[in-house]
Amino acid sequence: MIDLRHVRHLLAVASHRTVQAAADALHLTQPALTKSIARFEEEIGAKLFDRRGRRLILTELGERLVERGEDLLRHVGEIEEEVALWKGLGTGEVAIGVDPEAELGPLPAVLEAFVPAHPGVRITVRSGHTVTLLPALLGRELHFVVADAEVATGHDGLEICALSAGPLVAALRPDHPLARVRRPPIAEAAEYPFIGASTAPRFERWTSDQTRAHGAKHAPSLTCDNYEVLARLAERSDAILIGPRNLLVGYERAGRLKVLPWPTEGPDTQLSLIRSKGRNLSPAAETLMALFGA
Repeated sequence: MIDLRHVRHLLAVASHRTVQAAADALHLTQPALTKSIARFEEEIGAKLFDRRGRRLILTELGERLVERGEDLLRHVGEIEEEVALWKGLGTGEVAIGVDPEAELGPLPAVLEAFVPAHPGVRITVRSGHTVTLLPALLGRELHFVVADAEVATGHDGLEICALSAGPLVAALRPDHPLARVRRPPIAEAAEYPFIGASTAPRFERWTSDQTRAHGAKHAPSLTCDNYEVLARLAERSDAILIGPRNLLVGYERAGRLKVLPWPTEGPDTQLSLIRSKGRNLSPAAETLMALFGA
C-alpha cells in the first residue's frame, strides 16, 4: 500500500529546486526527506529520481507518479472536506485569501466574531493581490477569497458576490503642508510622493488617463501591500497615502493621519466575496463567509 506521506514528499521534491528547499517547505530535515524518498523507491522497487550531484532529476516513472500523485492528493482532500461537512463547526480547517483592503477592513471584526465562538476550527489567512490569490482558490488551496474581483469577473468557474464599495481618499500627516486644504488641487498634490497598495486594472487605466489629462503624475512612488508600513511612512514624511476611505479613517481616528478627499474623482474600491462554483464547503467556511457579508 502506498503511503500518502511518501506521495506528498515526492511532490514536494519535484516542485522545488533542491531537496533542502523541499524539506524546508515540509518542515522536515533534509536527511529525513531523503530517507523518505529512498523508502518510497524501495517500496515500489524502482527509481523515482536520477541523482546528479545535489540535484534530483525525475525519471520517467517519477514523472508519471507525480502526475498521478497530484490527482490522488486532490481526491483525498475532497474526501476529507466531505467528512468535514458532517462534523459541523466543532472541528475543521478553513483557508481564506484577502487583499490589503479586506485584511485591514472587515477581516479583524470577522475573526473577532468567529474565533472565540469556534476554537476547534483552524483558520489560515493568506494575504495578497487578487491575481496571486485566484490560482490558490482554483487549486482548492483556499476555500474563498475576499478581494477586489475585477480580474476574476467573467471566469466561468467562479461565483462573485459584491460586499462593499467606497471612494479613494488621501491620507497625510496632520501637519502636512496640504492638511488644511480640503481638496488640494492635483497640481499641488503632485508635488509630493504618492504611496499606496496594489490596485485593480481599472485604477491603473484611470491613473494613465489622469496623467495624460492633467500633465501631472498620478502613479505611486511606492507600492506596498502592507498598509501599516504605508501609514508609518506617511506619518513621518510628506508622502500622501492613497487608499480606501473605510480603511484610512481608522488611522485618522487614532490621530495618526488626516483624511482628505482625493483631488479628482476616481473609481470606487469594491470588495467582493469570490468562491468556486459548485464546490460544497463546510459549515465553518459557510459561517465565516456569512460574517463577511453581515
